[in-house]
Amino acid sequence: MLKQILAFGFVIVATGAQANDWEAAAAEYDESYLQVEACFANEATDQEACVIAGIQECVTDLETVLESKGLPIPGGAALSPHEYCNYIGLERADEHLNAVYQRAMNNKPTHYAGEEAVANVRAAQRLWIQYRNEMCSEGTITSWHAGGSGWGAVIAECTTRLSIQQAQNLERYFY
Repeated sequence: MLKQILAFGFVIVATGAQANDWEAAAAEYDESYLQVEACFANEATDQEACVIAGIQECVTDLETVLESKGLPIPGGAALSPHEYCNYIGLERADEHLNAVYQRAMNNKPTHYAGEEAVANVRAAQRLWIQYRNEMCSEGTITSWHAGGSGWGAVIAECTTRLSIQQAQNLERYFY
């Protein structure tokens, strides 16, 4: 019985140590690893590739920092550097898309059908968001790819790419 209690205690301590490692690793996650703001000043054809390259560099930098501190690279149930950097990329792409959309709405036509045209663009943008969310949903993505760990990064990358493309469409047609 004593052996069972000690073994159970060891498992709890080992699990606690792993949790502490993950907490320490998570403390190293910093949004500054992803510097993609300059990507949106590039030509439209380079924006998507620039952001994706920035995400990959973010992953490498974050993994290097974790390894240099002797911390494990989280995965499985914990947020991996791939997912983390892709989520930040998505956040930056959405910020850019929202800024482009706001500029387009501020540049609205003043001639006949101006308000109707604005209402149509708003409705189209809402429908596009539904499309993007469904296209990049877990059910859609994991149906095409084997599931498992890392699917969150794939979904975030899909959403990032479509958001950048939509910002380019808005800039192309409504400026």
